[in-house]
Amino acid sequence: MAIVLSETECTLSCKVLKNGAIIRTFSKTFELTPPLDALDKSLENYLISLQEEYQFVYIAFLLSSLGQGAISGTGNTSFHKHNIDLQNVHHVAMFNQWSAYASYIEIKWAKNLFSEVGLDLVYSPFIILSDFVVSQKLKNKPTCYILNCQDFFVLAIFEAKQLHFGAFFKTQSDISFTRSNDVNDWENEQEEDDIVSSDEMPEISAEEHEDTEHEGIEELSEFGELGELEDIDDLRSTDSFSDIDDKAISPYKEMKDVKEEDMSLELYGRDLLVYKYLKSSLEEYYHNPLYVSEFIDEIIIFDGYEISSDLIRQLEDELMMDVEIHKVDVSDRMCDIAIKEVFK
Repeated sequence: MAIVLSETECTLSCKVLKNGAIIRTFSKTFELTPPLDALDKSLENYLISLQEEYQFVYIAFLLSSLGQGAISGTGNTSFHKHNIDLQNVHHVAMFNQWSAYASYIEIKWAKNLFSEVGLDLVYSPFIILSDFVVSQKLKNKPTCYILNCQDFFVLAIFEAKQLHFGAFFKTQSDISFTRSNDVNDWENEQEEDDIVSSDEMPEISAEEHEDTEHEGIEELSEFGELGELEDIDDLRSTDSFSDIDDKAISPYKEMKDVKEEDMSLELYGRDLLVYKYLKSSLEEYYHNPLYVSEFIDEIIIFDGYEISSDLIRQLEDELMMDVEIHKVDVSDRMCDIAIKEVFK
């Protein structure tokens, strides 16, 4: 079972296996009310019911908070070069070429969130992005990839399987996720004994975004619309009902218009953030001597939420990049990755 949290909802993708074969696939979405300092009771009860129904239930969670990242290289020298304190992060080597990491405080928060039901796997969005990348024809030149989710996106520049640069960005305020006092101290947070060692973890991908924001990890032991109303002028032609019809119809139309306008404004504001973060990341990649700064002329977006045509045109016109979009189901892919890991 794979779980993806956003500010307003929780999405579960579940696959039932018998004798190594998938015999059932289902998904469920729960609405959430921020701030989220504990699992919604209905969600928690649903997870418990599944644990009672099936002999073994493995829960995988997508880590979507700050305090995570990925860098080129795998050794102590690489982490030191990027000013990352290894005593405060859990990390894993990917393809023996690059590393993904996350702070113990974020891992502890995730475990506390699922304390009543248990948490088996914690995945960095970079590992999900990496899996999408390697499932396609690999590019033998530096290429920019994005995994777009509702509340965040991750950006990584890959050349084949080698990561050159990575960054994690929030696209909402992060007030929906709270941290209790007992997991608020980076200096005193210790490694969890039951966190699986790095050699047991699946593969990830990314690099760092100035201090905390250039950071990402994977940890494992990884939709009616109101029907069209009749012409209002036709309705008004019946004088005795014109007032009634106006009063009955207008509120629904106004609510629909307001909702669509709010969604449009929200997406527009989000697009501005994505463009700003993407542009600043490319500038960092080109000008920071830490990175191999070859020219990037292509961006491939794995879209798990929504990308507007306006943003695509802006990327093509202002950044002069070829843009390729692939609609993806992040929770479903994470479920598949977890199955491979658990049963390898």
